[in-house]
Amino acid sequence: MVKISKNIYALKSIWDMDFEKKPLASFYNEYPFLIFNSVLSKDTCNWIINSLKEDESYKAKLISKGLDESVRKTTLHQPTNSIRKIFEQIINSKKEEIERFFNVLLTGGSEIQILEYKNGGFYKRHADNASEIYKNGTLAGYKLVAPQRKITTLLFLNEDFEGGEIEFCHLRFSDGNRVIYKPKAGQMIVFPSHGLFAHEVKKVEGKRFAAVKWWSAFEG
Repeated sequence: MVKISKNIYALKSIWDMDFEKKPLASFYNEYPFLIFNSVLSKDTCNWIINSLKEDESYKAKLISKGLDESVRKTTLHQPTNSIRKIFEQIINSKKEEIERFFNVLLTGGSEIQILEYKNGGFYKRHADNASEIYKNGTLAGYKLVAPQRKITTLLFLNEDFEGGEIEFCHLRFSDGNRVIYKPKAGQMIVFPSHGLFAHEVKKVEGKRFAAVKWWSAFEG
């Protein structure tokens, strides 16, 4: 394994593959990703979730159906202006800390999406800016398909469900245990969008809501 922070290692077989692995935080940090606690109150989280209901006059607009359910079973929502403003304020308030941590300059971002995982929802292993390359049925690397995505910011809106954990599939703790993160309402996790941080969302029992935004960036 290859050490990428004080507590986290990358699988050497993945590290040795020829694909872009930047940005990457300093290995002097405890972890190679950032977690911000309580950036939203539970009341605000609940208000946002309720705004997605079809019987609400201020509901968010459903923007995507019919995704390949062999890969992912999710519903994507476009936030209303009020919801968008809340997220922008939160993310912008953490922008400088994110830039210092990853040694980048954030230069812009995608539209915010709200992800709804209904009962049975999941998302198989994927990288946010690249597609997997296979040779003879074995993962051989990642092909960059969304170069504008450098940093992923993911904000969780609820925790009243089972499953739904995020596993960073190519990362391990020093004892070899897998790196699995259990979402908590009001928390935001920030990590690089490239293949080293490929991740999956475990099958959900109940409903799981989160908001995501991808950032473009210049490396410092």
